[in-house]
Amino acid sequence: MKARLIPSPQKFKQLAVAATLAMAICLPTAVKAQSNANVGTNIPVLVMGEDEDPTSVKRSSDIYKRVLAELKGSMQARGFWMVDEESVAVDLGWKFTDRRPKMELIEGLKLMNKSGKASHQVRAWVLFRIHAQAKDTGFGTSIQTRIDGEIYDAASNRFLDTFEMPKESYPGPADCLKSKICINEVVGDRAREIALSLGNILAKKLERYSPPRGSNDSSSTGVTGDSGTKSTSGNGYGMVTPYTVTLRRFENGEALTIMGVMAEEFPGYHSHNLLKKSSGFRRYDYRTAAKAFKMEEWLYILMKDMGFEDDKNLEISISGTEIIIDKLVPTPARPISDDEKRRFKK
Repeated sequence: MKARLIPSPQKFKQLAVAATLAMAICLPTAVKAQSNANVGTNIPVLVMGEDEDPTSVKRSSDIYKRVLAELKGSMQARGFWMVDEESVAVDLGWKFTDRRPKMELIEGLKLMNKSGKASHQVRAWVLFRIHAQAKDTGFGTSIQTRIDGEIYDAASNRFLDTFEMPKESYPGPADCLKSKICINEVVGDRAREIALSLGNILAKKLERYSPPRGSNDSSSTGVTGDSGTKSTSGNGYGMVTPYTVTLRRFENGEALTIMGVMAEEFPGYHSHNLLKKSSGFRRYDYRTAAKAFKMEEWLYILMKDMGFEDDKNLEISISGTEIIIDKLVPTPARPISDDEKRRFKK
């Protein structure tokens, strides 16, 4: 290719020397910046309560509201970008009810991501359940609580992790069983304690899946594995995104060159696989830690290096994790790029 997407080995050496000198001069500042960058992540997180089970605390309960509020505050204090479900519902004109099944929660999440508004986008979503029950001890009331749930990747539909808080017991007055308000007050008073503990657990689990806030994704050389954990070399990109890449009207050699360069030169590459092929049509599962805006930038560089004129010869469409590259007109006079010559001798 005429323009490399990543620096040459010689350039990397020059950059390394320059970086070493800069750190020697500005070490205190660099250490401080790194410390600040390690707080929180750039993952948009949505916390949702599942209350379909009749034994769980319903979302309209004061217990649920107080635990959820403290939980979101605890995670936001650790640097997470928390998306508020009810605020999004107001934007979209939705109305929520109690005892919603998990399928309904998933459908709502996917519609949020398809709204086209940046403030509605979610990458990681946390599903939790609160169980609270009261037991008569004869002389008083023992109120037990338990919280469990799961963490999912909204982009890949992948289960990431699970969590469960230890069962806790709290004392209540003898007549507490006769009053739901009494149980709500006893458990609600512990909401901050419950939420802080749960927030710490979720923070530790989610921090593995994204680069620290303030890191430069485009220049990082580390790549995360399928588990989402960072590699030991480089800072890592964070969560691997499965893009569906569709190539239309390209010749076989052109299509293979495009995917070959995307695999060999695009930073953050993880893996790819052919999903479907027919005449003039190819669809790939392309997995990378790169963001969508970087994919667009690199694809235009690649197309230009292959001799395509941006607006005249092709159209690149990106919507969520769907990338479509459409060759609009035949290009018999297009110059053959160095990558094509290397792969296909003509």
